[in-house]
Amino acid sequence: MTSLCPNPDICGSCSWSHIPYQKQLLQKLSDINGSFKIKNVDLICETILPSPVTEHYRNRMDFVIDFEGRVGMREKGKWWKVIDEHTCFLADKKIEDLFHVVRAWVKSSGLSYYDRKSHSGLLRYAVIRSTTLGETMINIITSVPEDEKESSSLRESLTRLAKEPTATTLIWSQNSTITDISFGDIVQTISGPGFIQERIESFVYRISPNAFFQTNPHGAKILLETVTAFCGDIHQKTLLDLYCGSGFFSIALAQKTQTCIGVEMSKEAIVDARINSEINQRTIQYHDAKMEEFDWKDVGADVVILDPPRSGMHDKVLEDILHVKPKHIVYISCNYKNFAREMVQLQQYYKVEAMRAIDLFPHTPHVELVTSLILK
Repeated sequence: MTSLCPNPDICGSCSWSHIPYQKQLLQKLSDINGSFKIKNVDLICETILPSPVTEHYRNRMDFVIDFEGRVGMREKGKWWKVIDEHTCFLADKKIEDLFHVVRAWVKSSGLSYYDRKSHSGLLRYAVIRSTTLGETMINIITSVPEDEKESSSLRESLTRLAKEPTATTLIWSQNSTITDISFGDIVQTISGPGFIQERIESFVYRISPNAFFQTNPHGAKILLETVTAFCGDIHQKTLLDLYCGSGFFSIALAQKTQTCIGVEMSKEAIVDARINSEINQRTIQYHDAKMEEFDWKDVGADVVILDPPRSGMHDKVLEDILHVKPKHIVYISCNYKNFAREMVQLQQYYKVEAMRAIDLFPHTPHVELVTSLILK
């Protein structure tokens, strides 16, 4: 199979694009089950659901701007080198269109480019997001300007970008650290409302510049349906949504519960979650706190949803779960290797009622794994 990527040998963002899609699905199942075997966990995942869309499905792309003004994806294994004008066939087509607008602006902006070795220069990243509702966001991440003159020049240049046939909203984010991340701790809206909105099933979600949202909105519906089914009858029950983000699961499930609680360490995501609960007319208690510091022992949760980042749960969170022993856990893992590691301890107290893989990341080795755990 020929890869759809124009630079498959040097760009690593779609490392499985040369493999026929059905074989990708089988390989992901094999890799999941191989991880269980390595950890001596007596589990087998038999089902994997394909993504409804396998090309142009990503709703967010982080494009790097290098010290010579190249804009695109990084070369495989070379954090300092960028493939100029290289987008990605995984990105939504609206993102691809906006990429060319942003790249042209970068070249003509008259602004300095960030050197990741000397930690000097302004322009660092262009993060472009889209939704199935047609809304788009451009987030230009820069260093903090050295003085008012540089700040004024940057703002004037961004104002010119806002006048182009561009996004629904344009954001300027400043990263005040030397950490090479596409994130700004000072965020300003240049044009538009400062956020975009997505609809999954009948639920509307607001997405802010630094907030996480499911990167495959086409597969997100399947993920939501699976989690809802795995939660079972939650009528008159207390649902605890740990790592809740901007409320993706809790918004959809809250109406069926007696009490719904969401916890997330990102303050911006919790602001979005609270707004999302109002938009969708839901009553949910949201807390911005680190999972390992939030005391939920006396909440009386009947069902706990776990959706940790790729690094997995904090050791303290796993310790708390093993101490409290909620009757029912629905675990959403985007890193089956970490899930297998954690199951070594969880299997002492829990049995697997249902398990299903969902391919939200075609042409990559990543996959979402949803597991329903019932206390023995």
